[in-house]
Order: sequence, then C-alpha cells, then structure tokens
Amino acid sequence: DKTTLGVAVTFQGHHKAHADLLAATVRKLGSRPVEAKKSYDFPVTSLKSQVDVLRFAAKLESGAVSAYLGAIPVFDNRNLSRAAASILSDEAMHLAILRQALGEDPVPAAFVG
Repeated sequence: DKTTLGVAVTFQGHHKAHADLLAATVRKLGSRPVEAKKSYDFPVTSLKSQVDVLRFAAKLESGAVSAYLGAIPVFDNRNLSRAAASILSDEAMHLAILRQALGEDPVPAAFVG
C-alpha cells in the first residue's frame, strides 16, 4: 500500500545515509571503503505479497542489528564505534516498525540480542 511504500522509501534513504557515513568514516581512518555490489540476488519469486516483503525486510533489518551488535565491541576506533552504534539504533527502529506492521510485538524484549 502507499503508506508502506513511503516507509520503505524512507528506510532506503536511511540505508544510503548509513553507507555514506561508514564510507566517510573509513576514509577518515585512512582506508578505502569497499564498493557496493553491482546487483543483489533477492528472492523475488517468493515475495508475492506485501506481507512477504515486510517479513523479508524484517529479516534483513534483524540481520543488520545483529551484525552491528557483534561488530561494535571489536572496533578499536571510537569514531567507527559511534557510527556503527548510531546505525544499529536506526536499524532497530526499522525492525520495530516492520514488526508492528506485521502485527507482531514491535519490541518483544528489553535488550537486543
């Protein structure tokens, strides 16, 4: 529906900003960020309904939350940790919104883990 599409486009903008922040931080640290893939292999044949797309998006957001949660403790640089923590919090908000759209408890626990 139109509202869900609007949220998806907003999230897309957030993810672009996340990539830009990480790339800028990596450059500031004197390294070169990895290039984005030219294409991604999404399971488009199994995404038949809006609910399918929301569930898939929620899995991606959940994976992002887990990845950042695992990465932050191993970063030696505070700027990189700060950037990742900021992105993690946004990904967690995305996940909560998607869970709510699916009729699930948006925040089922006091901690992410």
